[in-house]
Amino acid sequence: MIEYAWLGIGFIAQALFSARFLVQWLLSEKAKRSLMPVHFWYFSVCAAVLLLSYAVHRRDPVISIGQLIGLAIYLRNLQFIHGHHFSSRKIYWLWSWLLLSFPAIYIGYWLGPNSAEIPLILDHFWTTFGLVGQSLFTSRFLVQWWASERVGKSITPKLFWYLSLTGSAMLLTYAVAVKDPVIILGQAFGVIIYCRNLILIRNSVVSQKPTASL
Repeated sequence: MIEYAWLGIGFIAQALFSARFLVQWLLSEKAKRSLMPVHFWYFSVCAAVLLLSYAVHRRDPVISIGQLIGLAIYLRNLQFIHGHHFSSRKIYWLWSWLLLSFPAIYIGYWLGPNSAEIPLILDHFWTTFGLVGQSLFTSRFLVQWWASERVGKSITPKLFWYLSLTGSAMLLTYAVAVKDPVIILGQAFGVIIYCRNLILIRNSVVSQKPTASL
């Protein structure tokens, strides 16, 4: 039964990850341009904590590392957005990251299988492939973080969506290889959203170009 409970936690995490992009998608469709609402970051924080715990339970280093880095970036963006409510110090988000990540890792590890019971689901090729995909997927938020730090507010550059699409496709392949239904579901939905945002960005650029006068 505990394995079904962990699957439930994983699916809830992916549902939250999907919900963040669903909200982002709907608001972007309404505005006819790609937006990044504050709800996106709150959904991201909750989902990252749950998926981190699930990945630790699975003893999956690829997903665990990605969620640890992602959680830090989500919290930093919330500090950008709600700067007037938080300390002006840039490392303020670090305390929130520690308070959220440590319990998630603890619960995932101690309520997971004993090390002797963990199946070897990864070989060297798929571990490397998954880490490359996770690196690309995580780097999207590093790019977004760097761009936001430069201007002092939360922004989303176009490169974010290209890295999202490439990393998601690789992680989807990785998830199929290791037979993880939670990751398969989340990445399959994500690919659709990333493609649609790139289309919206392209259409927005085209609509802003001046038309030639007759």
